[in-house]
Order: sequence, then C-alpha cells, then structure tokens
Amino acid sequence: MCAQNNTQTKIPEKCYDCAGKVPTVCFLSNLTMGIFKMSVGVLTDSRGLFADGLHSFSDVIATGGVILSLRIADKGADPRYPYGRGKIEFVSCIFVYSVLFIIGTLIFSESVWSIYKGDVKAPGMVSLFPALFSVIANAFLCRLGKCAGKAVNSPAIIANANENKADSLSSVAVIAGIIAANLGYTYCDPLAAAGVGLVIMRMASKLEWRAIENLMDKSLPVDKLRAINERILEVEEVKKVNYIKTRQIGKQYWLDVEIQVAPSMTMRVGDVISKVVKKTIMNISEKIKDVTVVLACSKPEEKIKKEKVKLGVLGKLKTILLPAKAA
Repeated sequence: MCAQNNTQTKIPEKCYDCAGKVPTVCFLSNLTMGIFKMSVGVLTDSRGLFADGLHSFSDVIATGGVILSLRIADKGADPRYPYGRGKIEFVSCIFVYSVLFIIGTLIFSESVWSIYKGDVKAPGMVSLFPALFSVIANAFLCRLGKCAGKAVNSPAIIANANENKADSLSSVAVIAGIIAANLGYTYCDPLAAAGVGLVIMRMASKLEWRAIENLMDKSLPVDKLRAINERILEVEEVKKVNYIKTRQIGKQYWLDVEIQVAPSMTMRVGDVISKVVKKTIMNISEKIKDVTVVLACSKPEEKIKKEKVKLGVLGKLKTILLPAKAA
C-alpha cells in the first residue's frame, strides 16, 4: 500500500484476471512436475529427486487449498460476515505452511536415517534433467505468483509463490547432490534431500507465523501509519490524530481513526470533517476497504467542565419546574 500517492492506486483488470488463473496454472504445473520427478527419482535411485517430487506434490495440496480459499474470500460481505471472508486466506496460508512443514520434516528425517544406515549410492545422471527443469519452471511460477499476488494484495497467492520459490531452491540442492554423488561422494544425494527438508521447514515456519500475526490483526508498518497520519493532518480543522488502528482482512485493509477537533465545532461541521478525512484516507490506496472516523475534542477537559455546568443548571431547573408541574 503506497501512502504517498494523492490519487487512488487503481489495480488493472488484467491483474485480477491473472490472479484468478495463477493458482490453476500452479496446480497443474506442480502436479506434472511431482509425477515427473518422483518417477525419474525411483528409476534412477535418486533420493534427492524423489524428495523434491514429494515436495511438488505437497505444493499440489497447498495450491488446492489456495484455490478453495480464494473462492470463499471472493464471496464478499453479508449480514453474517459484515467484514467479508477475507481472513480465510490467512487460514489457507497456515494450512499450506503446516503441510509444507510436515513434508519437510519427513524428508529430512528419512534422508538422515538413510545416511546413518549407509544406504547410499550414486543416482543416474539422467536425474539431473528433471531437477534442472524444476528450477526453471518453479522460478517462473514464483515470479508470476508474486507479481499477481502483490498486485491484488492476496496473501494466499503470495504464499503459493513462496512455495514455488522453496521448490526451486530445493531443486538446486538436488542438482548439487546428484553431481557430487556421481563424483564419488555418494552420501551427497541423501544429504541434498535432507537440505531440501531443512529449506522447506525454515520457510514454512517463518511464513506461517506471518499468517498467524495477520489473523491476530497485526497493524500496518510504522512508516505507513506515519504517512497516513500526515495526510490526515493536512485536512483543515483537524488538530491532532489520537490513534490509527488497522487490520488486514484478506486483500484489503480496514482502519479506525480518532481525530481531535475544536470543542466549539457543530455537529454538522464535524460530520463534514469526518467525511473529508475518510475520503482522504480512502484515496491513498484502493486496498483500503473502509475507514471509521471518530471525533474527539481538542481540549476535552474544558468541554467536560462546561457539560457539568450545563447539567447542574438543568438539574436546578428541574427541581424548580417539577413541583410546579405536580401542583
């Protein structure tokens, strides 16, 4: 979200179209690569390549979860879900990374066990080609996914792109392991598989925690809050910004803002000021879904004293008028 722009950032329609197609492309690509790598891994006795194929299959499961979550999130708001269903994307991210972490743990433990048992041998050099193809294909899918995910601010699509990045890195490790194993260091192939497992576990745990933070309504970064604060203070009659509370719900943000105005301001003028502030914030980015603006007095203690005086006068008038009315 860019808080420096004076005009609303418009997301091109082609980005929405691309974002809608990316999960399906990733699903089919990962399914194909998973079958290809696991098959060649079995035929060439490459534990690293087989583990990499298993990783691609875990991506298939994860991508299926992403596709489902995006369909639910796109249903929008209704009386039961007034803020929409956008947080399902964070739930999807947690599911995706949990699956990846489990797969990474299994790959790592199985590889270490095979090294411990001494069950190692050099795989066929043919296994290099699927791994090399995987590096290129996953790098392309990662770039495509991150472009589409950032354009529409979709956590689920970005999560899927990070999976492709992990798969590409693991394929690089597999290539190194196969080459080293054929040079006489036979333990390097299962060692590469163990490396794949570690890469998956590290990335999964890091990104899963990020998704959990967003479920707990983590605020926007300080620099973006500061930029929003500066834009609000540009509005006339706004004396101070008491707080800015933000939350991310799927692709969009919701803000609660309290501003200070003069205690003498009328309700009509205050309503106009709150609408101007809301429009100013909404114009910062198309990713801001809604803003709630609350007005507060710039010197609340003085207004409280005045209100107490008014209430005291009204109380005295009531004691005078009520007996007369009863009589």
